[in-house]
Amino acid sequence: MKTTYSAAILGGSGFVGGELYRLLSMHPHIDVQFVSSESKKGLAVERQLRSFRHHNDKPGLKFSSLSELKNSHFDLVFSCLPNGKLPQIISPLSERCTRLFNLSGDYRFAEDEINQAHYPATPGSLPPQMVSQYFVPEFTAQDSTARLINLPGCMAVASLYALYPLVKNELVCGRIFVDAKTGSSGAGKSSAETHAERANNFRLHKAFAHRHAPEIEKLQQLSRDPLALTFAAFSLDTARGIYVSAYSTLKPGLTAADVRQAFFSEYQHAPFVHYLKNGQVPMLKTVCGTNHAEVATLVEGDTCLSLCSLDNLIKGAAGQAVQAANLYLGLEAICGLQQLNEAGWP
Repeated sequence: MKTTYSAAILGGSGFVGGELYRLLSMHPHIDVQFVSSESKKGLAVERQLRSFRHHNDKPGLKFSSLSELKNSHFDLVFSCLPNGKLPQIISPLSERCTRLFNLSGDYRFAEDEINQAHYPATPGSLPPQMVSQYFVPEFTAQDSTARLINLPGCMAVASLYALYPLVKNELVCGRIFVDAKTGSSGAGKSSAETHAERANNFRLHKAFAHRHAPEIEKLQQLSRDPLALTFAAFSLDTARGIYVSAYSTLKPGLTAADVRQAFFSEYQHAPFVHYLKNGQVPMLKTVCGTNHAEVATLVEGDTCLSLCSLDNLIKGAAGQAVQAANLYLGLEAICGLQQLNEAGWP
């Protein structure tokens, strides 16, 4: 087995791309050799990222254009490109890397109707050599033949952590209501909304037709009982972090003890998902700046409230990608992620 793997980051000047570069700069087995940005081409990568103000990893590394990829081959490519950009280069890119980890929405779905509604720039087919897999590290069995690894959306994965044990163990039925609140960094650097507009404010972002809802609806495949999802996303007055509240109905005869057992069994060996007990509830302050997610449940009668908090840029994106890459490389899931703390915020 190799000890060092070459890597490229596409879209490295955005929030997620910059966070991914920071995480990989601390990774003992992954060496970032290429970072793309069309707007910052030719500029030193670490001079543009605030988290490198007082230290350097590769002071000579500069942002490059995507067109310069044609001259290299990488063990790993991480795509943080905006939705619709990866399909434009997927065919030549498939020849330039061994595995591609995709953090955008492109290729999360094989269903044409979902792509047409939420990712219209994504074509219906991939190059023949690109076997694709949607991958949540805690839930999905690795496909060793997969070369395109699609990571979940940040609000989607927080909702999945809150609901997966309930649905997998067939504890709930009927309609599930998911209320997801997210910080301003989730909109990306190109968002027209400034943080000043979000400060001291709280509002609905999108209801019923959010592009992350179909990812959560995939939970139906785990249950023999019909489930229906209502999903709404809200804008938080914070720079980063996601907080999900999911309301579901327990089947007759089930209790809080059944719920606790399901969550404990599912997450007892998950290094980054923590099921809280003894009255503790998830918070943003305890997870932001880390690759950790917190989950808790409360039961009143047949109503179950399941909660999840995580950092949208790390556990919801860059950290999740590093965790997935570790697993595909045969490394420990925690490799390069143990040392994260608030001091590393960009």
